[in-house]
Amino acid sequence: MGPTIIESRKPQYLTAECISCNTPVEFLMPKNSGEVIYIECYACKQVLSIDVQYPQKGTATAGSSSPNSSSSKRDSTSPSKPKRTGAGTDASPLETELYDILGVPVDATPAQIKKNYRALALQNHPDKNPDPESHAKFQKISEAYQILSDPKLRSDYNKYGQNKDVSPEGGFVNPEAFFKQQFGGDRFVDIIGEISIGRDMRDALNEPEDESLANLSPEEKAKREATASETKDKARDEARQARVDKLVQNLVHKLSIYTDGPCDYTAAKGYQEMIRLEAEELKEESYGVELLHAIGFTYTLKAKQYLGKQEMLGLGSWFHGVREKGHILSETVSTLRAAMDLQQSFTQLQEAEKAEMDETAKKALEEAAASKGLRALWKGSKLEVEGVLRDVCDKVLGDAAVPKATLIKRASALKIIGEVYEGVKADKPTTP
Repeated sequence: MGPTIIESRKPQYLTAECISCNTPVEFLMPKNSGEVIYIECYACKQVLSIDVQYPQKGTATAGSSSPNSSSSKRDSTSPSKPKRTGAGTDASPLETELYDILGVPVDATPAQIKKNYRALALQNHPDKNPDPESHAKFQKISEAYQILSDPKLRSDYNKYGQNKDVSPEGGFVNPEAFFKQQFGGDRFVDIIGEISIGRDMRDALNEPEDESLANLSPEEKAKREATASETKDKARDEARQARVDKLVQNLVHKLSIYTDGPCDYTAAKGYQEMIRLEAEELKEESYGVELLHAIGFTYTLKAKQYLGKQEMLGLGSWFHGVREKGHILSETVSTLRAAMDLQQSFTQLQEAEKAEMDETAKKALEEAAASKGLRALWKGSKLEVEGVLRDVCDKVLGDAAVPKATLIKRASALKIIGEVYEGVKADKPTTP
């Protein structure tokens, strides 16, 4: 009598093993082959990510191979392991590549992530870093931050890694524009214009290499570079003037809300409250409080200078003029010191490279250099912003075509704005 033959049927389920609790699980076979699917373990509720491959013959298992493959030569009692990775959690992410790019632990706070992003973005800034790979590094750093700084995207990345399309809605922001956002962003553009680092960065990235310079004599090369430098300086001056003119229009419009009215006590209090509400929103931007203080100081000083001219002998104006010169000198010296401090750190880094210093010490030097670089960058940006705003205020309060009574009103409104901005305080960190 021959062996009993049992009729088979097309498999309905795939099997896998939970990598968290090692419990066997089965699930309905998906209709589309080759796709990554996500299933939840019934025992521990862990979510698994599985790359499903349909078997051609034999037992239907997730990720099993054809009997013709080398894996089919194994003992039939040993089930083939499915090709998959288990989904992670916020405490134990599936992948850590983006955290590694920013140099932060997986449990890093938003503040830590932001701090490291700023430091690394500066360190790999294409306009400041001669490394030919700096542009690619800069882009990776920017994209990593855009994901990890967004709570939902970070959670998705922690669970699924890069198996799932994890990216901001509308795609990643241009890294150069994104870095520019770290100093006030678009909310401050109408007040201070575009800080030149954004423009200089864009120009540096888009500027093609002039290969013809290699064939020139030293004299011709120097002449060509001098001409190019002169052209850049002229373009920079024109851009600055256009920036000042635009900001003058914006400020006049803002002041007109007060100057076109009765300018009494009630109007002044109402205008002050309007500016206060604006400042409360602006301070939430990156470096918002610091920018408001810098803007407020300049506005207040310029307003007091103009109003001081109306006093007997103009002594008030003279006093504030001296104060302005002292402030400019102090800020310039402070900026130069920050730049020199940064240069010293870069020198130490170069020496560390030559001496083959251990990675821990070298990383500490890199972090110190990045931190000092960010400080120098802020100092330079602040110096630039205050210089531009001084020119803006001089034009707004020195327009010969405007009646003196209106100019006095403008100065009063400018003083209100400046004092509100200077008085802004950062929110105290909340404790959980």
